[in-house]
Amino acid sequence: MTLPIPDKPYPDWSRLLSAVWMHGSSVCNIDPNEANAAVDRAAESIRDSIVERNEARNIRPSSFVACGRQAYFMLKGEEPHKMPDNIGSTFAVGHLLHELAYAAVKSAMPRGILVETERAVTLPDWWPDHPAFNQSGHVDMVLTVTDIEAALPFLPKDVIKRHTQMLVDFKTMGSFSVRKHGKAVFGDDPDAFGYTAQLAIYTDALGIIDNGALLVGINRDSLTKPIIPRWVTPEVLKSEAQRIKVAFEMAIEQTDPGEEFLVRHGEDAYFFCGRKGKPGYCPFRTICGENATVTD
Repeated sequence: MTLPIPDKPYPDWSRLLSAVWMHGSSVCNIDPNEANAAVDRAAESIRDSIVERNEARNIRPSSFVACGRQAYFMLKGEEPHKMPDNIGSTFAVGHLLHELAYAAVKSAMPRGILVETERAVTLPDWWPDHPAFNQSGHVDMVLTVTDIEAALPFLPKDVIKRHTQMLVDFKTMGSFSVRKHGKAVFGDDPDAFGYTAQLAIYTDALGIIDNGALLVGINRDSLTKPIIPRWVTPEVLKSEAQRIKVAFEMAIEQTDPGEEFLVRHGEDAYFFCGRKGKPGYCPFRTICGENATVTD
């Protein structure tokens, strides 16, 4: 059952998506056909997550783009750290929650707004044509206004005019990460997992970088809590795209950019880089630390 017409339009895509997801997640409103399709797709992804290793083997929009030194080490032939052998269940839960989100949004999105999920994307012209780089990818969701009159009760005319299309990327997070996501300052705060970088690459590939994009947090610890869509501005995405271009050029030339993530974020990067006794999540944290360019 689609979202009822509100008393007044939602002020932006973020709040419309939140309302659609909440409405579509109800057992009273979800389309059984969408639910069945989601479960079927999730089953295959869950199986793959728990019986196959999940490490990325090439540079792609979701891997090795958060820091310029990651691409440098990849092209140098260094071996990234392996993920824990039991990480598969985490990925499996993520796949399931993505599919349930897709089903909820497809069930409740009003007429006049097209919902595409897992859309294949050819990467931007500036993306290196190199064996170490994937040449295509896919995006979680693209929302497109196809009938302005039908969409007007749900979004203001100026929003539709500025942003007829919106890229949406869902991320499953624990409660702590969700709280950080809700107050993050994109472009300033450390983005060690490359979320905004991924959005920058895909919006540029789709020709909609000027629309910004929605980065949506799903709280895997409390599944009845609302999703948290945050709009990432075009300025942040363009800045990230430029940073990635420079990082790739240096990596291909085999020019070491040094610990540029630490330079950008200082002590805030210690948690991700594994400095000062912090655990570290970078797949190259050991070799990077052994070749330090920044003094603690």
